[in-house]
Amino acid sequence: MADYTWSELAAIAEEVGACGDEAEAFRTAARFGLCDEDGSPVAGQAKEIALADGRTVHAQLAGIWHDVRADGGRAGLTFVFAEAAGEHAMNHAFEDARGDAPDSVGGWSASDMRAWLNGDFFYDLPSDLRNGIVAVEKSTVNRADTAAELDEAGHLAGARADWADVTADRVWLLSASEVCGAIPESDSLGIDDTMAALYAGEGAQYRLFADGGIAAFEPNDALVRSDAAAAGPCTWWLRTKTLEFGDGFWLVGTAGAPINGLGDAPPAAQDPEYAPSELWGPDHARGVVAGFCL
Repeated sequence: MADYTWSELAAIAEEVGACGDEAEAFRTAARFGLCDEDGSPVAGQAKEIALADGRTVHAQLAGIWHDVRADGGRAGLTFVFAEAAGEHAMNHAFEDARGDAPDSVGGWSASDMRAWLNGDFFYDLPSDLRNGIVAVEKSTVNRADTAAELDEAGHLAGARADWADVTADRVWLLSASEVCGAIPESDSLGIDDTMAALYAGEGAQYRLFADGGIAAFEPNDALVRSDAAAAGPCTWWLRTKTLEFGDGFWLVGTAGAPINGLGDAPPAAQDPEYAPSELWGPDHARGVVAGFCL
């Protein structure tokens, strides 16, 4: 993959995206050495991206014929960053009339992070990459704003249509389900069957993460991301709102554990190896591990 230019990869992606079904898309991408014929990305491949500010990150192939283009049809190739491209807050805190700081209101759709990624950050990418990127549809539960939406402890009233939106994004953060697959119901974490279904609707797990055995709440070296500014592994944001307790977003801790702000056991919420407890707020800067499609 590193030997192709971004323009060449965009042309390959167009050919893959034009395929009639997933099996044909896998065979087409395999002809170019990007995956096996069963669709598994070739291990160890990465493509360098030189950002405008002089930093360098690498992109891994996450999925083939996976995402739906905003203008119709399939995006041929989906990539995710192998490192964090700096740090950024999901939302900068603000106060409402009650003096609260509802800094996850509107979720991914209304977030500062989304505006920045699809604006200033997008134009920091090399022009040959920008020219090949296609906007894709991202489904996210954005309208469950606070714990007051819970009709009783641990239960979210309503159905998916009450809470979810589809956005068109050129650059985006991964969702919990795109990384972990199914999010299990959990009495201890207050994840009921409605919440589990809502999480599942935020996108199918990418093949890169399925092949790596990624699961919610479980540390995995494949999700550890470094950030030069942090001088080591960093915590990084997912675009998924925490439905269990209102104001918050999922993240991946320094040990590579995708967590919802509570973790699967009490130590997970307190151990800095997962995430420093004082930095849970969406107004704190965390690592940016973005995805994009050609």
